[in-house]
Amino acid sequence: MGRMIQDDTTRDVLDLLNRRFGPGGIMEMVELQKEFDIFSPNHPLEQSFRLIGIEPADRIERKRWYTFLGTLKDYPSDQPNVSGYKRVVQAFRQALTQSPYLPVLVSVHAMKENPKVTFAADGHTPLIYSTQSYRVLSIPTKPSQVARKELAAMAKQRRAKAKK
Repeated sequence: MGRMIQDDTTRDVLDLLNRRFGPGGIMEMVELQKEFDIFSPNHPLEQSFRLIGIEPADRIERKRWYTFLGTLKDYPSDQPNVSGYKRVVQAFRQALTQSPYLPVLVSVHAMKENPKVTFAADGHTPLIYSTQSYRVLSIPTKPSQVARKELAAMAKQRRAKAKK
């Protein structure tokens, strides 16, 4: 997320996701999934999130958010031959259609440690201040400053090659 979206926006979107799919919202999402099949291979992830209001308030950041979601198609996942994008759709679909209906905690992890989108479907208690079990969806990311430095270095290398 870091290269595409500002740090504040990342925190805001994670907060929206964790409220919507958290203990207070998961059963409403289960009902909405049953009625409207929101998370489905037939619907783009961007449209599913737009439908349930998971998007930045700022128009420019919203565009970057949807661009970021599209890049998940290039991310690997913890399942063979499944892109990170498809894994996110599968994860939410599974969480909303398979009992027990546990809340989903959406988090991020360091891309350099694990470049894969991961989903732990069995119950975990990832929050040290809570005994609530969650399914955990984690998306690899880089800090925005690191990503920008890498992009600048790559651009510099391309310019140097073009001069030769």
